[in-house]
Amino acid sequence: MFKFINHPIILYKYFTKDLFKFFFFALFFLIILIFFIDLIELFRRSSNKVGVHHLLKANFIDLAGMASLKIVGNIQQILPFAALIGSITCFNQWRKKNYYVISKVSGISLWKILSPILVCFFFVGLFSIIILNPFSTLMNKKYENLQTLFFGKANIQQFSFDTKGFWIKHMSGKRNLIINANKIDEKTKTLFDINIFEYDDNKIFQRKIRAQEGKFTSQKLSLYNVQSIDENYKLTNVKKFSYPINFDSNQLNVATKKPEKIFLLDFPYYLIQMKSYGLNISKHLVYFFKLICQPFLIISMILLSASLMLRSNERKVEIGIVSLSLVVGFSLYFIGDFIFALGFSERIPPLLAGFGPTLIGLFSGCYLISDIDEIKYDKNS
Repeated sequence: MFKFINHPIILYKYFTKDLFKFFFFALFFLIILIFFIDLIELFRRSSNKVGVHHLLKANFIDLAGMASLKIVGNIQQILPFAALIGSITCFNQWRKKNYYVISKVSGISLWKILSPILVCFFFVGLFSIIILNPFSTLMNKKYENLQTLFFGKANIQQFSFDTKGFWIKHMSGKRNLIINANKIDEKTKTLFDINIFEYDDNKIFQRKIRAQEGKFTSQKLSLYNVQSIDENYKLTNVKKFSYPINFDSNQLNVATKKPEKIFLLDFPYYLIQMKSYGLNISKHLVYFFKLICQPFLIISMILLSASLMLRSNERKVEIGIVSLSLVVGFSLYFIGDFIFALGFSERIPPLLAGFGPTLIGLFSGCYLISDIDEIKYDKNS
């Protein structure tokens, strides 16, 4: 009696270990492949910087180190693909060895076989967002620093923001300006509650300007309801004042942190801070939802591959079924990226864009798995 009760547990452990074996093989292969792709790309970029004297020259060790810094982030991104490829390979072996048929005849349904596997992979997803995400964020920061050191950085006028608003340094003719604003409208390039500190070429303070509102137009910053205070504390009020600017206002961006550089637990505070400053949080919000959906996306890949690979009982390898499983899994991921892009551009609500693709894959996989169990049951009854 004891052996009868313990037998399914041993079977579940075997099935779970078997799937994890193929999963780790697929993960290792993908990591090596992406590492060499990143390394080749870094060599290409390094060769384009030959003769640029203000940048350091990167050798092979430097480039290999930079590619290594991306490994943790790559692992986080390819976990769903590794789960898909590993599960397709594993379920194909189960079908060839009639594991599922024998289990079904013994009264063990596909849901019972998959349940411990799905629980284990759910924890893999949690490990990804709780442990890998912070390490990936740290590695990305180091990678960006080295990238700036070896390859330079695009010179784009950007507002950086902190707890005291937005800040930018700019040259206007022979004047040095430090511009501060408490709120910004990115779409209309409009600033609110502005303070401008003006210095001469020798960095000597000239005056401070306050304005309720300012707007970037072609080669000009127009200020409205202005108060000017010079170095002698003389106050002057004007309705409108303009500064010439020597850059394209369309290239003026707010220097927010990239979503992949933010710790998972820091997301809520950062989103609240961005919202209070009037920034568009759609991109960060969609990425946050996508990140916390990672465990369910991995489960979706396993469910979809199981529902397609185990539907047929034939022992021969069917290229069509394997190809279909790969196409369905990759389509779910890339269609999800398309929906995320729509969420970034606010074409659809961020909540729908962030959770929609994963939930569609999850519910589709659950339905197909239940359908297989019902069909098998009806045939044997």
